[in-house]
Amino acid sequence: MNIVIFFGLLLAGCSSAYDMAKGDEASFEDTAVGGGTDSDTGDLDSVPVIEPAWYVVRASLSVLDGVASAVDSAVTLEVIDADLARIDCTVALGTDGLLAGEVDGELGVVWWYVPVEPVEPPCAPLPAALSLGVGTLHPDARARLGAVGYDGVADSLYGAWIREEDGGPSVYGYAGTAADLTGDDAAVFPPPDGLYSLAPLYVIALPSE
Repeated sequence: MNIVIFFGLLLAGCSSAYDMAKGDEASFEDTAVGGGTDSDTGDLDSVPVIEPAWYVVRASLSVLDGVASAVDSAVTLEVIDADLARIDCTVALGTDGLLAGEVDGELGVVWWYVPVEPVEPPCAPLPAALSLGVGTLHPDARARLGAVGYDGVADSLYGAWIREEDGGPSVYGYAGTAADLTGDDAAVFPPPDGLYSLAPLYVIALPSE
């Protein structure tokens, strides 16, 4: 699994802005993917060329009675252009097939199995299935929490983990309940019951066609 670090997440309504790093740090602005010609010149150069190459995962996942649950779950993939310049499409996944996965005591992760079943046709090939996890906050992810404004509550947060089909596990971001994100209590394993928001600190390479 090819993962590239990105930093700095700001959300305001439907707009997003990221500062990303791929070797050298780069700026990422979420802009609309449009079409047509310039109204004054008819210049087609203004039409963006869509070259999807990366994706990030955002999810809300529940732990009930100490195990993964599909209750109140939501999973969205954002497909990102090759030059890290824009989001090419946002793909909501159906969650009817979401299943509780194993609890990995060695890694400290509670897993959910998520079939990749887009509600609408996506703009790029996606992995066939994912496993998403909430558990130990990897030191590399912890070190980057300051870029998203959560360095001060790091002790309350968990790691957001991902495993593509037939792939190994990787931490891709951070996770926590609404209370965790305010720094209420130190994180413990297994994660207590609650609804956990999973957010990215990394972009992940799309599968080849």
